[in-house]
Amino acid sequence: RTATASPASSSRAVVMTSYQVGPAASNRASCKGCKAKIDKGALRVGTVTPGPGDYDVTSWRHLECQKHPKNLTSLDELAGFSGLDAVDKAKVEAWFNNSGVGAKKRSADEVESVAQLNPKKMKAAEMKKTLKANGIDATGSKDELQGKVQETVKRAAAEAHYMKMTVPQLKAVLEANTQLKGGAKQELLDRCVDGKVYGALPRCPQCGGGVLRVVYPSQTGHGG
Repeated sequence: RTATASPASSSRAVVMTSYQVGPAASNRASCKGCKAKIDKGALRVGTVTPGPGDYDVTSWRHLECQKHPKNLTSLDELAGFSGLDAVDKAKVEAWFNNSGVGAKKRSADEVESVAQLNPKKMKAAEMKKTLKANGIDATGSKDELQGKVQETVKRAAAEAHYMKMTVPQLKAVLEANTQLKGGAKQELLDRCVDGKVYGALPRCPQCGGGVLRVVYPSQTGHGG
């Protein structure tokens, strides 16, 4: 006789991979990308696939470690997105629109070369090329371009300094300045750079105890 699949097993056979996002409920799970523990509260993306039995398996990655899945065509398909706060929504939107937050990491040599630039000796065309290479708006007068390049150079110098540190060292810097310590290394690095360039974020002005988080509309030009 011919064997036929039961309705339940047949329906699971056509289940597609799905995705979910949200802050980690604990620090027990490890990132499938970088293999490091995902800190409690850190933003993570889960890849949900059918397990060998009648259950699903979820693999977690830091948002920064998760590549934009080709079959994820809309944020409406990302479970948990609608329940995020405004700050985390902005991070996920940037990740979705740019195929990953900070999609291409720069090498130490690339960062150092930017840190050595002297905007005062650069022509407008050179400044525009530098800004475009760093993903920064390259429009404006020569003085405006020079200001953007100066800020870019300042950030690169801070980045060159902190990218040599390990995750525990970056967390120690953040703790000493009463800043958030959760997240993957790139997020910790960005937070240290922001603190170096713009100063540490203050405590919540309303409750006096909360630790603030910030999302800038652009990398430069916001003044912190």
